[in-house]
Amino acid sequence: MEMAPTEPIGARPVETQLPYTDALPYYDREIDTIPNMRELVDQEIEAEKKRLNYDPQTLLPPAHAVSALLAEELARAERGEKLEALDTQRYQLDAPAQGLKAPEEAWEQSVRNAEVQLAHMDGRLKNIELLRRYGPNVWRLHNYDQESMLQLQTQAGKTVEETTTEVNRARKEAQLAIGDKLSTLESRWAALVSKNLSIRAANLTAAAEIEEYQQRARQVEHELAQLDAASA
Repeated sequence: MEMAPTEPIGARPVETQLPYTDALPYYDREIDTIPNMRELVDQEIEAEKKRLNYDPQTLLPPAHAVSALLAEELARAERGEKLEALDTQRYQLDAPAQGLKAPEEAWEQSVRNAEVQLAHMDGRLKNIELLRRYGPNVWRLHNYDQESMLQLQTQAGKTVEETTTEVNRARKEAQLAIGDKLSTLESRWAALVSKNLSIRAANLTAAAEIEEYQQRARQVEHELAQLDAASA
C-alpha cells in the first residue's frame, strides 16, 4: 500500500517561501552610494513581507510536547506562586504525643517510622561509601568524556566555520567576477548606445543635407527652365 507523502519536519509554508534573487551583495554598492536607496529597499522588503504574509514565528521548528507536571509548574511560575517547601516531617523521629499513655498503634507507627529512617540512613551511608571508593574514578571518566565531547564539538565548529568561510570566499570571487563581466558589458552597452546615437545624429544630419541639396537642385532646375523659356 502506498503511503501519502508527508511534509518534512520544519518545512516552511508555501506563502513564506521567499524567492531567490539575483543580487550581488559583494559587488553592488548602489545602496550605499545612491541617496535614500537604503530606505527605498527597506520599504520594498516590508511590502514584500506583507504580500507574502511573512511571519518569523512560522519559521521556527515545532515546540516539543510539554508534560502535565511541567505545564503545571510553568503555570505556577506564571502566576508568581512560590514553590512549596519540602515536607521534612517524615524525616523526624517523634515519639507519640501522649508518651507512655499512647495507644499501641501510635507506638507501632513510631517504630515503623524509626525503621524507615534507619534504613534510609543506612542507604545514605552505603552510597557515601560507594562514592568514596568509586566516585573519583567515575568523575575522572566523566571529565574525560566531557573533554572528548568538547574536542569533537570544537572540531565540528571549526569545520563548519572553515566551510562557511570557503563558501563566502567562493561567493565573493564569483560575484566579483560576474560584477566585472557586468561592468564590461555595461561599458560596451554604453559605448554602443553612444555610437548608435552618433550614427543617428549623423543620419539626421545627412538627411538634412540631402534635403537641402535636393531643394537646391530643384531650384537650379527651375532657374534653368526659366532661362530656356526666355531664350526661346
